[in-house]
Amino acid sequence: MSQRHYRSCSLTIRLLVIASLVLFGSCGRGDSGRLEGVETATPSDFRFLGRSAPCYLEVQQEAPRSIRVNCFHIDGVLHIHSNRFAKMPRLRGESWVDTLRRDPQARVAIAGNIYRLRATPIDDGELREVILHERGYLYAWDGITVFRFVSPGQSDNRQTPA
Repeated sequence: MSQRHYRSCSLTIRLLVIASLVLFGSCGRGDSGRLEGVETATPSDFRFLGRSAPCYLEVQQEAPRSIRVNCFHIDGVLHIHSNRFAKMPRLRGESWVDTLRRDPQARVAIAGNIYRLRATPIDDGELREVILHERGYLYAWDGITVFRFVSPGQSDNRQTPA
């Protein structure tokens, strides 16, 4: 084996190791602890979000955990969806999707306001697809979980977007 070929292979192996470390490092949780902001009464309409807005979702695990997600509304009702890999196994802890299914009580921070809400997973495939299309997705990827949020005392009997 020539010296030049050896260096090329060595460089390739180093790059693969670095890329693997970056990839595996990104599989961890990119979240923080408790939300910061002012707890506020939940509005009856979330149309102020526009098409989409950055927000933080706080779920209860061994300790409160907040995750950066995108909130959106459909006819004024708050929704959040996961990415399509949310159901994949984790190196540590469980997915926020599983946590929210087990304990639907959550807090959501939007623009410095914190709202106490209850999540309902949208498990109906057709409804999930309609919501994701309304959200702007051309294709409703498998693995994406959609949640609808309402105030804890409010009933959630909506079946379809209006």
